Amino acid sequence: MSASQEAFETIVAAVPEFRPQWQEFLASWQGGETPWYLAMGALAHYVVDAYECGKTAQFKDLFSAIELVLQNADSEVQNLLWVGHFESIQNVASHRSFGASVFRPWLGPESLIVWGEVDRGTQKVAAWVSSQKPRWWQFWRRHRSFDPEGALSQAENLELRKIIEQSYRRESPPTPTTLREE
Repeated sequence: MSASQEAFETIVAAVPEFRPQWQEFLASWQGGETPWYLAMGALAHYVVDAYECGKTAQFKDLFSAIELVLQNADSEVQNLLWVGHFESIQNVASHRSFGASVFRPWLGPESLIVWGEVDRGTQKVAAWVSSQKPRWWQFWRRHRSFDPEGALSQAENLELRKIIEQSYRRESPPTPTTLREE
């Protein structure tokens, strides 16, 4: 069993309600190598959707398992958690009315550090992109940038919506609401 698979199995064991989605995900990739970043993205969507539905009772166990895995992880698994899980939660939640900060109370000490680093990194990239001046070749062709909010408003396919939410962060995050407990 790979380190990524072991880590993911440890985390999934903490959220039995996610197991059917996990089994379906594995079945769709049967015969090939499991794309662990996509698996973490599926879990991130599950977490954000669960919060939106008020199903947060499992969050303590989930985030405790993530904290345990994070503390004992090699660099590959750490990166998987940083990018595949924490960044995906922040990106997906940025498209919801409650935003990403609502998840902070469940994070352990290591997870809080990672959460902050991921958020700062995303802000740095956004600042760098906005500071770039058009290059000379952009004047010679029409340059059209991708509008994730526009794409989300038009996307009818649920899987496409999930990909867009996971890949793009909303520019101005919504104001967080109070925590909801199940």
